[in-house]
Amino acid sequence: ISYIIANMKEAYVKAINVIMSCETSQHIITAYNYIHNFRVLYGESELTKRLMERCAMRRTMIEEKI
Repeated sequence: ISYIIANMKEAYVKAINVIMSCETSQHIITAYNYIHNFRVLYGESELTKRLMERCAMRRTMIEEKI
C-alpha cells in the first residue's frame, strides 16, 4: 500500500508541474486530461479536487492575459 501512496504522491506533484507549466488554452486542456487520468487511476479524492481547482485558477490567469 505504501507503494501506491508513493506513486500517487509522485503523480500529484507531476500534475502540479503540468498545470503550472501551462501557457495556452491548449495546454490547459492537456492538464485537464492529465487530471482525468489521475482520477481514473487513484479515484475521486481530495487531491483530485485540489488539482481541478488549481487548474481552474491557472486557466483564469491565462484567459486574463489574452
